[in-house]
Amino acid sequence: MRWFGVKSMRWILIILILASSASANISYIQIKDVTMFPEGDELRFQVNYTLEPFARLYVLALGCRHIEPELVKLFSSYKNIRTVKANPATATLVADNAGAYLDGYYLYDAKPLSIPVSKFTVVYPEGISRTFMNVTWTPSIFVEKSALEKPR
Repeated sequence: MRWFGVKSMRWILIILILASSASANISYIQIKDVTMFPEGDELRFQVNYTLEPFARLYVLALGCRHIEPELVKLFSSYKNIRTVKANPATATLVADNAGAYLDGYYLYDAKPLSIPVSKFTVVYPEGISRTFMNVTWTPSIFVEKSALEKPR
C-alpha cells in the first residue's frame, strides 16, 4: 500500500522547509555573494547562495522553480528582473532596462537590496572589478558605451 503520493511528499517538504526556517527565525536561503555585470541597458547578476538542508533536498528533488521568487525579491527595486538560470548553489538574474543611456554612457542608479549582501562585486566591461563589503544598495555606476561594444 502506498502511503504518500508525490503531491503529499511535496507538501511535507514545504512544511518542513517553512518550519525549519521559521523556528530558527532565518530564511532558508543565505546569499554568499553577488556579482553584477553591466551590459548595455541591462544588468546581469550572478548570485551565489547556500540553502538550508531541507530546502536543498526540496530543490534537488523538485527543481529551483520554487526558490526563484526569493532570488527575485533580493532585487525587487528593479522593475524588470527575471531569473535566467538557477541551480542549488547559484543563479543568474537579469534586470532589463536598468541603465539609462546619456551622451555616450550608460548610467545605472543605485537601488536598494531586500537584504544586506556581505560581498558585492561589479565587473566592468574592460575586465576591471570592484568589490564592496556589507552592502544594502547596488552601487551607482556608469559605463562608456564604446567599452560595451569591444570584444572581450
